[in-house]
Amino acid sequence: MKLDREMEMLLNEIPLLHHGGLLGGGEVAGDEAEDLSYRIHELAAMGVVDGDDEAPEPVVADGLGFSGLIYPKKRENLVASYPFSMANHCAYMPSLFDFDPFPFDAATGADGWDLWCSPVPAPAATPRARCNNARRKNGSCATMTSPKKCASAAKPHGESLAGLRGFMYHVARDQHGCRFLQQRLDDGKREVDLIFAGVARHAAKLMVDPFGNYLMQKLLAVCDAGQRMALVLTLTSGPFVLVRISLNVHGTRAVQKLIESLRTREEIRLVVEALRPGFLELIKDPNGNHVVQKCLQSFEADDNKPIFDAAAVHCLDIGMQCHGCCVLQRCIARSRGEHREKLVAAIACNGFELAQDAYGNYVVQYVIDLKIPNANSSLAQQFEGKYIHLSMQKFSSNVVEKCLKVFKEVDKAKIILELLAMSHLEQLLQHPYANYVIYSALQNSKGSLHSALMNAIRPHVELLRTSPYCKRIFSRALLKK
Repeated sequence: MKLDREMEMLLNEIPLLHHGGLLGGGEVAGDEAEDLSYRIHELAAMGVVDGDDEAPEPVVADGLGFSGLIYPKKRENLVASYPFSMANHCAYMPSLFDFDPFPFDAATGADGWDLWCSPVPAPAATPRARCNNARRKNGSCATMTSPKKCASAAKPHGESLAGLRGFMYHVARDQHGCRFLQQRLDDGKREVDLIFAGVARHAAKLMVDPFGNYLMQKLLAVCDAGQRMALVLTLTSGPFVLVRISLNVHGTRAVQKLIESLRTREEIRLVVEALRPGFLELIKDPNGNHVVQKCLQSFEADDNKPIFDAAAVHCLDIGMQCHGCCVLQRCIARSRGEHREKLVAAIACNGFELAQDAYGNYVVQYVIDLKIPNANSSLAQQFEGKYIHLSMQKFSSNVVEKCLKVFKEVDKAKIILELLAMSHLEQLLQHPYANYVIYSALQNSKGSLHSALMNAIRPHVELLRTSPYCKRIFSRALLKK
């Protein structure tokens, strides 16, 4: 095999990087690691042509399983002095995560070479490249039909995890490494314990990592009670640690998986108390609100007491926010007894402000539909004398319609009488929002009250024919007569 000038220069640099600590067991700086990975990838891309006519007789495997390599007999440079080719190594092994870190033989080890190194940030070869390379070398994948099958054939053996000690955190943050560790979690308790020992203290960082969060989710599903408690203690040890994770787009899924996996009251207490200081921020956040809702869905009412108390105190602030109004309704649905009464009473006391809000009006309508006498009575008292004002607003008009459907007959009568008392009823009939209130009043009134409403509308029949907002009212059969 012939080496051109460029390849020879690149190969000469690899041992120098090794002696500088990049390929050894020491710590690797980020820039240096990227530089090493780039050079290794460049060598792998250049490749070596087998069957060169002028090449000397090949030297067979060097103890690492790399066959077909040609080495100069004279020790002219550092690369030639050691039976190790980084180019062929990178072409055969896609990354550190896909092979067992086998030691060198005795002769090589005596010279101080070591294969223990930090994870490479990017794979050296794609599954298709590995498959094609294997076919050229020894035809071991010749019978396979896809690169995916070829990649599965090179799956590391059970001893691989032991070789990743000290690097498990870095492996979990790599796309291929994370996938490899997830697969190993299915192999039994021993693998689970090894992976847990390697990543447990880094749980907070991995849960917000684009790849590491998937490993943490799967680890939570297979770990035992003691390991789960250890993770809970780690994540709740510092102030706002769990809150910050829950606000992250990746962390929110991992925290929801954590909540689903909790089994003991102590674990639940620790998690809820850790989330409580950031309740307002969580409930308004597009990621964090899902964590709060998962607590409401997964825990019993007594376990969610801190959430119910916080919701009652901040119901006005929460109810007037797009995510908060949904969480507030979920709080009402999941609460029981004293907790529910306290929460509904707090919302009813702020009913007038909430009814006029783009999101708060849904909370008020939800409370009205519960048909709790004390709550509806409190709302009726707040709305009395203000129904016309509420009817002429986009959001609160929906609340008035709900009142006409659900309130008791006495309270319905107060609403209709207030509408009839307006001197210019035609303004309500032509109003883009109030006309819906009038139509709802016609649908939900009876007897003399209904007749009085009809008599007040009939003088404006001609107006109803032409106004674009009055078609629903004019379509009533009684008005056509």
